Amino acid sequence: MSLVNKLKFRINEDSDRFSELPEDIIHYILSFLPIKDVVRARILSKTWKSLNNSYEIMLDLHYDHNSFALELLLDSEIEPEIDEIRDKFMHYADNHLSRVVQQQIPVLKLAVNVAVIGSEFCGVNHLMELVRKARVEELSIFVQTQDFHWYDDEVVFDEGIILYEFPYSITEAKWLRSLTLQGCKFISNNNSGMYSSLQQLYLSQVLLFSDEALSNIANCCPEIEVIEFDCCFFRIDNLKLSKFPKLKKATVKGDHSNLQSVDITETNLESFWCNSLDLDCLMNLAACSNIRELKLKQCNIGLDLLKDLTTYFPLLENAKLSSVIPYTEVLDRITVANPHLRSLKLLFDRVIQEISINCPKLSHFDYTGAGFEEVYLDCPRLRTCYYDSREVPRLILLDSPTDMQYNFYRFDVDYKLDKSWFISIRKFLEQIARYNTADGFVLDEFEGVQAFKPKNVHLQVQILYGGPETNQFSTAFVDGLVWITRPTTLSVGCDCYHFVKYLCEKIAEKSRDSSCCDQQLCSKYWWHNISDFEVKHKEKDMTQNLASLVEMTKQSRRGLSGRLRPVDLMPFHFKFEWHSIERQPQH
Repeated sequence: MSLVNKLKFRINEDSDRFSELPEDIIHYILSFLPIKDVVRARILSKTWKSLNNSYEIMLDLHYDHNSFALELLLDSEIEPEIDEIRDKFMHYADNHLSRVVQQQIPVLKLAVNVAVIGSEFCGVNHLMELVRKARVEELSIFVQTQDFHWYDDEVVFDEGIILYEFPYSITEAKWLRSLTLQGCKFISNNNSGMYSSLQQLYLSQVLLFSDEALSNIANCCPEIEVIEFDCCFFRIDNLKLSKFPKLKKATVKGDHSNLQSVDITETNLESFWCNSLDLDCLMNLAACSNIRELKLKQCNIGLDLLKDLTTYFPLLENAKLSSVIPYTEVLDRITVANPHLRSLKLLFDRVIQEISINCPKLSHFDYTGAGFEEVYLDCPRLRTCYYDSREVPRLILLDSPTDMQYNFYRFDVDYKLDKSWFISIRKFLEQIARYNTADGFVLDEFEGVQAFKPKNVHLQVQILYGGPETNQFSTAFVDGLVWITRPTTLSVGCDCYHFVKYLCEKIAEKSRDSSCCDQQLCSKYWWHNISDFEVKHKEKDMTQNLASLVEMTKQSRRGLSGRLRPVDLMPFHFKFEWHSIERQPQH
């Protein structure tokens, strides 16, 4: 039970007596609480609510050289020199922070953004001494120097590079729980202090020159639970995270010069994020067994982990894997049967033969990539599904709720598609609609082929290029697509003139013909099966003005710059009602 909960229990038990405590006693009690808990504690009694004035707390204190310089330039008739701006800023920051320290005012978040000319770090060191004495829980330090943009330039990486060397000697900062450093460097230092309370460490564009420097950080911060490396420079090949024995969450992102691998073996992580191009992630079964959140992008992992996420990650709840298959490797199957998994997002740039997902708690599935030949989804609690692929799955078996909030499938189409593509789409729709697959489908010979009758099919067609073959392609594509789907709604956009033109011509001829329709649904012309329709351009009703609608498609094809306007991506909306056998009108 936390100290706040204990206090809350005692106050609720005998609130009148606690409210009668002298103010200095209450202040003394508050001095032992983390600042966040002090803020919460003020709601416990009327007496504590009145402490806003008598017990001052600063939630956010920010010393920003850039903002200070801008205000000074706006207020000055004569533009001050750079040295003058720096001196005035340091004087202001020193005086203000000195008063905070002298009055012992707790600060929840302190951010220091300092600009240094050359290698004059005396002012920064003095400011760090004040920071050391302040009661701060979350500290952020950013030191701008002439070499700060080392990651953009060809800089000679030696210990003489002009970056602020962060002192290990802020040992009295016993309240510090979160530390963010940007634009600093760590060099091996045997005079290691102890950040005994530090739990979160964020390093951005920081230089670590040796494995010993990293070990010193670990020794200084024995309680670290969260660590992040963002675009840091290492003079080591392997980042071994087991140096931090209590680590629960680790993030490695951005370009890390020289670093070749990050090793999480011998750790007990609950969350691991890695987004770093071609960085090898070294894992083993023991290290993965406690991971609940896994996000990997553009890095390399062992294929065994991908083939069977269940064995390696038994407690996984949230997974996002993007471009993690090495180009030299071949992956034919992915199996996911995690009982705790709630969200799964995948992005692979190559066709994989099969994916099998059997997750009773999975609510969100998102896939983008070249495609799977076979898809097996057994997810009874699935709420959203997004599937964006270049290829239509040859086989898909779904066990998912019928009342899903979002169920979206997107496939790329080129001008060279043949009848097999429409057959694949038809089979795909039949499978996800739980229909039995019918035999055959001939695009140019509708007669004799039973029409597919799915429900609530919502199509979006985006034609990105209208070349000379568009006219012929649009005719066949409209015929095949509408015939196999019988959509409830159809949204069309981009370079869609020929598509919309042919579609409007056919729905204008929707009246039935007794010579081919008789008592059954028409198997020759799909437009004979339309009982009613509605057409809109954006929000304007165009049902009775199809000719004008077709003309509008010319105007919204492409702007003068050659770029599509966002408002014109999907401007044309068709809504259909279809005849059924039960309500077939007599001829």
